[in-house]
Amino acid sequence: MRTRTVEAAALIAISLLLTGCSTGGDAREKTTPSATPAAAEKAEITRRCVDAIADRAAAHKGGAVRSHPVPEPCARLSDADYLDAYMEGLEQAHRAARKTSQSESAKPSDDSGR
Repeated sequence: MRTRTVEAAALIAISLLLTGCSTGGDAREKTTPSATPAAAEKAEITRRCVDAIADRAAAHKGGAVRSHPVPEPCARLSDADYLDAYMEGLEQAHRAARKTSQSESAKPSDDSGR
């Protein structure tokens, strides 16, 4: 399963990079140097973006998690920063799902064999 996740992440990253080069006028605006948030603000925006993507991934169990449309908390990030946040959000959702799965499998069963 880990190999499939890595392959899917790589495919998504490549797709984002390729489609980012050919987007039309309806794509989100590129960040200009004057619009770049300060480092602390950027860290907070990135954290919110990662959480938004993780929430999106958790809502689509077993399905494809689309990178577009870009979640609102991610709108001010550059394409590269968004891709990093997107991948981190997927990893966060994967870790949470794995943790939930492990805790459910560790619970004693209520079946007493009667």
